[in-house]
Amino acid sequence: MTVLVRSVWLRLLLCFVLLAACSCSDEAVPGTDTRLRLTVVTPISGLGDMGYNDKIMSGIMEFYGHHDVNMTLVSPTSLDEIRQIIQDWRKNTESGPRSLLLLTDDVYESVLKNTGITLASGQQILLVESRSTDLPEGVYTFNINRYGISYLAGCMARKHQEACVIAAMSGNPVLEEAIDGYTEGYQTDNDKQVKVFYLAEDASGFNMPDSAYRVIGQMGNTFVLPLAGGSNNGIYKYSRETPFYLSLVIGMDTDCSWFSSRIPFSIVIHIDTLLVQYLTAWFEEREMEPSHTYGMDSGMVDIVMSPIFYKYIDIWEEYYNDIEYWNNTYRKYKDEALEKEKTYVMH
Repeated sequence: MTVLVRSVWLRLLLCFVLLAACSCSDEAVPGTDTRLRLTVVTPISGLGDMGYNDKIMSGIMEFYGHHDVNMTLVSPTSLDEIRQIIQDWRKNTESGPRSLLLLTDDVYESVLKNTGITLASGQQILLVESRSTDLPEGVYTFNINRYGISYLAGCMARKHQEACVIAAMSGNPVLEEAIDGYTEGYQTDNDKQVKVFYLAEDASGFNMPDSAYRVIGQMGNTFVLPLAGGSNNGIYKYSRETPFYLSLVIGMDTDCSWFSSRIPFSIVIHIDTLLVQYLTAWFEEREMEPSHTYGMDSGMVDIVMSPIFYKYIDIWEEYYNDIEYWNNTYRKYKDEALEKEKTYVMH
């Protein structure tokens, strides 16, 4: 187990230890606890993906470590549970200290809209990564646009003979946005097509690393954009274990340099930083926008190069023989990607 992997799991273990000290119920005896209340509904695909979901929890725990709040953690296993969770929170926190319900998965949006919820004056909901602008009053959201950064990644992959996307599920707006960007970036000035593979038709695809392992094993020499949450670990594992493997894999959500020697760069999503900012604004009772989109120019999403790619790679292609190749292509296409993102958001 690498130093990075051990570090990730140690941080997660700390999270769970701290959460054990959190309140287990939203119900409070009047007068016994005047702290603000934070109820966190974890992603339906669970924690431990060593990527996006774990960064969400990292941001929450960073906030919790600096603010004295009464925090509750709720971990649903299906969408059927979400409606009852929202209704219970609404009822149990209607009076008393201010309360925030943090919904950390964009798939909860449909359930939230269908509840027809009306919030009390001290209640607010923060929904992560929704594109919706017609949420109920008192519900706030933000999203990180993936089109521009994925377009840039596609440009950087353009000289590879093939490119593909392995996505968790079809029809998810966040994933489809990234697929559109990567496809256009790779196919511009290029007669080759990006192949797209979906692991499932629902959110179960975010937790199918064995299936992702089998899918990538059936491909030839390709440049993979992994959009499958915890299932990405199956992709990294295959690229790590297979000798004389020419395909390259883009790290996703966090710096994945140590996950495989076939990762030249990673798309890093600073969801942890955004959550700290939003939770702090709620705690300090600052006004929040009902909806906001963050793109490449915000610094909340970027590409970082692997510092060990050329040190540990055992087989490579001539086009990226120069150790400055990835840095040079990043600089070459970054402004173009920024303009493409602006156009995409406008439409």
